[in-house]
Amino acid sequence: MSPGWTASWTQAVTDVGVADLELRDVTLRIAVEAGVGGDRLRIGLSNRFGTTPLHIGRAAVRVAGRGAPARFDGVPTVELPAGAELTTDPVDLPVGAGDAVELDLYLPGTWRYATANVSTATWRPSAPGDHAGSDRFPGRDAPVLTLLDGTARALPAPLLRGVDVQREVPAPVVVCLGDSITAAGWPERTARLLRDRPVAVVNRGIAGNRLRLDGAGPFGPVFGASGRSRFDRDVLATTGRTHVVVALGVNDLGHPGTTAPQDQLPTAGQLIRALDEVAGRAEAAGLPVVLATLTPFDGAEGFDHERERRRAEVNAWIRDPGSGRPVLDFDAALRAGPGSVALDPRGDSGDHLHPGDEGLDRMADVAAGVLGRLV
Repeated sequence: MSPGWTASWTQAVTDVGVADLELRDVTLRIAVEAGVGGDRLRIGLSNRFGTTPLHIGRAAVRVAGRGAPARFDGVPTVELPAGAELTTDPVDLPVGAGDAVELDLYLPGTWRYATANVSTATWRPSAPGDHAGSDRFPGRDAPVLTLLDGTARALPAPLLRGVDVQREVPAPVVVCLGDSITAAGWPERTARLLRDRPVAVVNRGIAGNRLRLDGAGPFGPVFGASGRSRFDRDVLATTGRTHVVVALGVNDLGHPGTTAPQDQLPTAGQLIRALDEVAGRAEAAGLPVVLATLTPFDGAEGFDHERERRRAEVNAWIRDPGSGRPVLDFDAALRAGPGSVALDPRGDSGDHLHPGDEGLDRMADVAAGVLGRLV
């Protein structure tokens, strides 16, 4: 069998132009953790939401302290048009599961920060100049964005779309289609638990994402296209994909009346039909599907008892053994106890919607148990 490419780390990109930031004569260092290892790697980049071309003057990759240049069709520089994506040439650096992979991109011109997404990637811009591959990277703190509630958050890592590795023996690739709860990192935590298999559990979560409808409100572009409309791009186009987890629906219930118009609140039947549609598209492509129950959000913005009733109805459909689809019961793992419709305080980040570290670990435990038997 000839070596093939396998997704090791991914993110779903979205439009972050609302940050109103320009980057010029700067080197970006973006760091991720490899989910599975391989003999060499390649990097996927995206300028999907850019309004101007992106000029990359030089690029370099470092893995566990070893470095090498990254090239584009054999040359060190490239122009990535607005709306376009590309993949580097293969880089001859071996990668181990769990290794830190650092990508350096020198941007000599001006690029308007526009394509990124909340993810487990971290990044730092440099002092002015080309520092690609430097052992002593002059990094600065990532810029911050002030949200509507006045809180400041570091802007997410731009441009990086994914890291693929080349392996003699392919590994299963589980693609997790989700929202901010997925983007926060339970897939990466699951991959660590399954590291001895090995299996890649890769993240296509978008903060604020909905299953049925695109994002709405001031941050609508950031929240991205609906899960069902981005399915081909973010699931079927993932390198080596073998399985799919669908973990969407909470924002469909919580956003209407807050960030989205009230009349966009779906019935339980509409949500169920949308989940079944996405699952059916995956199965038609030959991909086994795992559905995740909708997690509790009592006390969070947008909660009321009617929405809770609809959430419960959707979860009952997801759990129905008659579907034959495996289930990640995140609702049961995160709620405060039997009969509760709220997050366990020990696993709550504090906003009663997003799990904190303990909650994400519980989700990873559930996912590793189910996926470990499936793959």
